[in-house]
Amino acid sequence: MCTVSWLLANDGYQVFFNRDEQKGRALAHSPKYFNDLGIKYLMPVDPVGGGSWIAMNQSGLSICLLNYYQEKPPEKDLISRGLLVKSLVSHTSLTKIRYALNKLPLQRYAAFTLLVFPSHLTAQTGDVYAVRWDGHALTTIKAISPMVSSSVALTEVTNYREDHHNSILLQHQVLFSGEGCNDDIEAKEPLILTDVDPVEDSIIELTNQRCIDDKNSVALTRFHASHEPSPSYLSVCMHREDAHTVSFTHLIATRKQLKMNYVCGCPCSSKQHKSYALYPQRETYVEVV
Repeated sequence: MCTVSWLLANDGYQVFFNRDEQKGRALAHSPKYFNDLGIKYLMPVDPVGGGSWIAMNQSGLSICLLNYYQEKPPEKDLISRGLLVKSLVSHTSLTKIRYALNKLPLQRYAAFTLLVFPSHLTAQTGDVYAVRWDGHALTTIKAISPMVSSSVALTEVTNYREDHHNSILLQHQVLFSGEGCNDDIEAKEPLILTDVDPVEDSIIELTNQRCIDDKNSVALTRFHASHEPSPSYLSVCMHREDAHTVSFTHLIATRKQLKMNYVCGCPCSSKQHKSYALYPQRETYVEVV
């Protein structure tokens, strides 16, 4: 199970990603800096397959990967799907990624959904690019936030999380006016949150380091920290007997900055927060505890 949502604004975009895994699986390594053929990028690393589920490069292009459990895996030796992200993220344009996808031996991968957020993406320019490999064909699909991956009751989980996503946005009166991550917003009155569950406090603080009055960002962060209707297979911060949410990643890509906020562990309880910045000339990260 995984859940990804996003926000488009006048000066760029934000991505919010909950990664869910089996409880026995090794925890991923925190985001690391890489350089492939002169292109710098950031991504957390899965120690099992060596790949990742989310990454951002210095041009502002980002990639997300969701497993598609509804198709039976090919009966042959498989390449880890996470290596797709690693192999594609050094490309700086959607055209290059499409070309690279067509050259890959996709028959060696289990089914997946891949999302690409182009570097020029804003509320007015471009679209989120989404493709699905079902084990037989690669097809373009419509990218609608949120998107959900689940090995259990996919239709039920998707419908519930979509409804919950929309109810949270309505609760916060989110209009998506395009000012969601604009660095030039002037803070007027601080945003006052009502009925905030204590488990959401730390993740909301993390997301709003830069724009504390950003209603859109707060709403989507609350969505990803949510235990509605209860901590279960339905909740976005997912808890099952055999699996749970293991990390939360928040990307900010604007004209002025590229940032990856990362929470290792369940977003409802983890205090292991780190914030990484990616620039053409330098990389930094700062602990947020």
